[in-house]
Amino acid sequence: MTWWHRVTHRKRMEDQLDNELAFHIEQLTSDLMARGHGPAEAHRLARLELGGPEQVKEECRDARGTRWVEDLFQDVRYAVRTLRQRPGFATVALLSLALGTGATTVMFSLIDGVMLKPFAYRDPARLLRLWEQTDYNTPGGNIWAFTYPNYLDCKSGTPALDMAVWYFHPGTLSAPGAADYDDAAYASSDLFSVLGVKVGLGRGILPEEDRPGAEPVALISDRLWHRRFGGSREALGAHLVFDGQPYTIVGVMPPTFRLDDNEFDVITPIGQIDSKLLQRRQAHGFQVWGRLRPGANLAQAKTELATIGHRLAEQYPDSNKGRMFIAEALKPDVGDAKSTLLLLLGAVTLVLLIACANIASLLLARAVSRERELAMRVALGAGRGRLVRQCLTESAVLALAGGSLGVLLAAIGIQPFARFWPGGLPRIQEVQLNWRVLLFALGVSLASGLLFGLAPALRTPARHLEQTLRSGSRSLAGSTHRLHGAFVVSEIALAVVLLVSAGLLGRTLLRLSALDPGVDVHNVLTARTALSPATLADPERTRAAWRLLLDQAERVPGVQAIAMVDTVPLRQGSNPINYSVVAANVDDEREYPTALANSVTPDYLKVTGIPLRHGRFLTEDDRKGTQSVVAIDEVMAQQAFPGQDAIGKPLWLGIAPDPAIVVGVVGHVRQWGLAADDQSKLRAQLYYPFAQVPDKLVHRWSDLMSIAVRTSADPLSLVDPLRQAIRGVTGDQVLYEVNTLEQLATGSLARQRFLLLLFGAFAGLALLLACVGIYGVLAYLTSQRVPEIGVRMALGATAPQVMWMVLRQSFAMILAGIVLGAAGSWFATRSLVRLVEGVRSIEPSTFAAMVAVLATAALFASFLPARRASRVDPLKALRQE
Repeated sequence: MTWWHRVTHRKRMEDQLDNELAFHIEQLTSDLMARGHGPAEAHRLARLELGGPEQVKEECRDARGTRWVEDLFQDVRYAVRTLRQRPGFATVALLSLALGTGATTVMFSLIDGVMLKPFAYRDPARLLRLWEQTDYNTPGGNIWAFTYPNYLDCKSGTPALDMAVWYFHPGTLSAPGAADYDDAAYASSDLFSVLGVKVGLGRGILPEEDRPGAEPVALISDRLWHRRFGGSREALGAHLVFDGQPYTIVGVMPPTFRLDDNEFDVITPIGQIDSKLLQRRQAHGFQVWGRLRPGANLAQAKTELATIGHRLAEQYPDSNKGRMFIAEALKPDVGDAKSTLLLLLGAVTLVLLIACANIASLLLARAVSRERELAMRVALGAGRGRLVRQCLTESAVLALAGGSLGVLLAAIGIQPFARFWPGGLPRIQEVQLNWRVLLFALGVSLASGLLFGLAPALRTPARHLEQTLRSGSRSLAGSTHRLHGAFVVSEIALAVVLLVSAGLLGRTLLRLSALDPGVDVHNVLTARTALSPATLADPERTRAAWRLLLDQAERVPGVQAIAMVDTVPLRQGSNPINYSVVAANVDDEREYPTALANSVTPDYLKVTGIPLRHGRFLTEDDRKGTQSVVAIDEVMAQQAFPGQDAIGKPLWLGIAPDPAIVVGVVGHVRQWGLAADDQSKLRAQLYYPFAQVPDKLVHRWSDLMSIAVRTSADPLSLVDPLRQAIRGVTGDQVLYEVNTLEQLATGSLARQRFLLLLFGAFAGLALLLACVGIYGVLAYLTSQRVPEIGVRMALGATAPQVMWMVLRQSFAMILAGIVLGAAGSWFATRSLVRLVEGVRSIEPSTFAAMVAVLATAALFASFLPARRASRVDPLKALRQE
């Protein structure tokens, strides 16, 4: 009979064992009766010879090898019965565990989906992301996207890799249907084969189509296929017009296909784009991915890329000197979501630890009250290991029940929490409750059960059984007293860490919210603007199209002023440019400082409210063919002309050979946001007229331009009228990424506000749990000391003296917890300063305020047991003892 059969057929085997024992007793009784003993005497002697039935059964069960399973079932049943008998304790413990485990599970599910889950490509572990790396730093760092010529050289010179390239290029989709602005990309024909992805419908781009002059073809996304073509197969072979160019649709991408976290609606052959862009070794922006060929490894690929880098540096020193190529595993780029998730995981872990300490304290109190029961079991033959196993089983049952409830809460809360993420959570479509998350929840539950069940389990009596059996229920060992105190101290210390972190984030948010962004954010609408593609081929026609667009928008009722700008304040995006105060070629970013350049129209200050500090701003007279001019901000004036009057000074910029004259100094704008601007390496700003942008750059600059509109009414109420006004004759001019400046200013602090909300909630929960813990421990310890208190009061102790005796015990635990919490807060503060923009080192006032909140709440929780102790009746206490 197999082991599993013995486990699953336990009842039948128990019946067989009873029958077998009865048979042996009957046989022995018959033999003894045959020898002359009476029936009663023979039965008694037979039982003595065979041994006690229960002892014999235990030996037989041990021989089966299933004893531990039977004991486990027995312990589980006992644990469930015990929890049912104490519904108050069970409710508090299960709720604490459910909240802690549920929050931890939610955080891990987000980390798993956002950071750990690989891309949905074939064999993603062999995919690499390639970068260019310089041996010098710029304000943007030393990691660069590829240029197309460098990609071609690496592709042909790296036998270890199959490579593909893609280039982000959104544009206007004007047919079929109404025009709108969609995300799109140029891609090489081998992109899908390198990624190991099959086209959902139709075919991919052929190699012969990935070259200049080939037939324009396109792949469309599944969502665009359903939105524009109703999901019909007739879309294959149909035409769409993207950026003024007709394309034949040859395939539909799979519904889940993404590049990084980008879901592109249109992908076209990269070999058909502007040949000048493909030939320039200074034109970065191309994303290069690779797949290790069979038998190749990462070290081999890195060696080959290094060889190519050295060769190109010698061959093209102007563009490639000090530039190498690196490869790394292709992993999701999730930005600051990674640090936010790790911070939140740390916070919920602290809450879970506080809950575990609370439950451990309650279980320890129960273990002390059960000492006589456990001592009796030891006296009757139970081993210490058996009692420890029973206690740990009870803890595991409690932990698994709380963990199951926590998983249920996590399943309900994962998606709402993910959608609540400020600015949108990267890879949100990958967040789900999968087997990895469930395994994590199981591990957390079991670890929690071991954590809070270990101390009560090790408290099981093994020595001095007679003393334990004789003692009353109010005896309390010093070690148990110290354990209770240790649990309370740990709860307070962890609560201090969370409270100080929340206080630091709150102080940071208040300080940042009070900063002047440098612009008047009220009643200003901003929107990226896409001109009709037909106007972009000729610079003069493009300039005329912009002037007409501004005139049409300005006629919309409610518009007070309108201007063009290529980098909207407080919004993501930048246009760094090198400059020099002496005649020089400033193309080399290693030798010259950098400023944020902004191409604007003359009414820009009127729209944004940026103050003019000195001189004048740009005017309509600053146009093509006149002296180039710029206005600079206060930061750049100090950097470029320290201690001098900047007006009239020349600046050599990277967009034109002739110098531009500084005509005005304006206030500094927190371009990078209220939180990030002070920490940015690039803060200097300059403004130059869009009318003076060189003809060769007009097309590129037009792709970047936005409009900023000051309104007399709610800015968002003018979005639809503005869209109708600027559509143009061909109906393919669109507004997109519409925001108010107020939304952008608020959004620049969204992460800090989000962290404050969650850390505040966690800190409040931690404070509540810590107060409940200190109240429970003091109430329990005081109840154990009732006879002692009765004696003290009988001998003359007053009620205030008794109260002080209890509060003094509380003071010691609170003070120890605050000291340990202060050390933990120092580490937490360092993490927040490093990971959250705008956070500064903790200020003593913030720390003192948070400690005062904790101490006040803890003392209030301590006061209730102390007051109860001071009201003990000495006569009743002595009679009770």
